[in-house]
Amino acid sequence: MKPNRKQRRQANRQAARDLLQAIASGEAEVYLAYRSLYWLWSDHNAALQELRPLFRIPEIEPDGSLSVTTEFEVQVRSLATAILPTLED
Repeated sequence: MKPNRKQRRQANRQAARDLLQAIASGEAEVYLAYRSLYWLWSDHNAALQELRPLFRIPEIEPDGSLSVTTEFEVQVRSLATAILPTLED
């Protein structure tokens, strides 16, 4: 049976929570998790509006090339930590 809209929304939000938690806790490689969040958000942004600040970091083009600096990693971890509680259903 095909999942309904609510089930897909919940699954997408859970996937985003899992990625954010992995970033915030240091368990994920920041760049890979950031890109995964971007593609999830790109495909399902109506359900994941809370992720928007991650993709508005100055001088970072999430769908282009970017430099993975310590500053980038700190910014992404900080935003992930701040966004995580807002994704509760």
